[in-house]
Amino acid sequence: MDRTDSRPSQPVGLLADDHTLSARARRYGERVIAGTEWPLAAVDCAKITWETSTRAKRRHGRCSYDGDGRVTITLTEHTYERAGFEACKTTIRHELVHAWQYQHRGEQAVLTDSGVAFVDDHTSRHRAGANACGADADSAISTPAASRPVSETETDRFEVDTGHGDSFWAWVEPLDLPGRCSSYYDRRRSDFAYVYGCPNCGNWWGKHRLCKSVRQAAHGGQGTTGYRYCTDCEVLLHLEVGEWYLTHDDHDDVAIKTFAQGDANSVVEADLPLIHADELTPTDRSTVD
Repeated sequence: MDRTDSRPSQPVGLLADDHTLSARARRYGERVIAGTEWPLAAVDCAKITWETSTRAKRRHGRCSYDGDGRVTITLTEHTYERAGFEACKTTIRHELVHAWQYQHRGEQAVLTDSGVAFVDDHTSRHRAGANACGADADSAISTPAASRPVSETETDRFEVDTGHGDSFWAWVEPLDLPGRCSSYYDRRRSDFAYVYGCPNCGNWWGKHRLCKSVRQAAHGGQGTTGYRYCTDCEVLLHLEVGEWYLTHDDHDDVAIKTFAQGDANSVVEADLPLIHADELTPTDRSTVD
């Protein structure tokens, strides 16, 4: 257990639901801000609402901006169930950076050897943010995110803004973040609505919607969208369901959806041109270029 997990605290942020993850995320997030393990302190936790999405599967978390420095941090139940709370901790720190960005957008900051420091003197705002999470104001002011003079040798100065620009990347190393995107669990074919794979090496890719790349895998150069090929084998990819591949043809979207939404038994019963994985001869990309 992380040592900040065992420290008692009185939460100040709001909960939008009664999900266990929401309460646990609020407790951990506020301890990140009020504690000493992580250098991010200038966040007003009283302006954060925590919630859990039981439907989202394509992201681990989200920070939405509600106006007047208020944000809603949403964690994903799917990640919590698949990867556990340890993975959610990283997402919480990631989303807290976005909260920090929103509450300090437009201010000047600099990346130093010890972390991120504000250039402008805004001690009062920093103190308010620290107190909102129950931290001692004087100790919070001494953190790397405090205001202080900037020497002429420090050239990594940037303006705080929302998103994944300079003011986000400045926190990646101090907060031990993997960057913008990360995967906390092994992907499964069942996670995606459409799956296309290589009949030669077995590599596969998943998509959540019927996009151009899905149509290309279904058409294989027979339609107007072109084709997809394996970057390792350079053979054409096929839509797949279980051990069945959809034969390349100028399929319309209805046929593609019918195939992708079925299972190994229903696709055989459907009036679609199929070929079993054991019988498919890979088509080399060079033959259709």
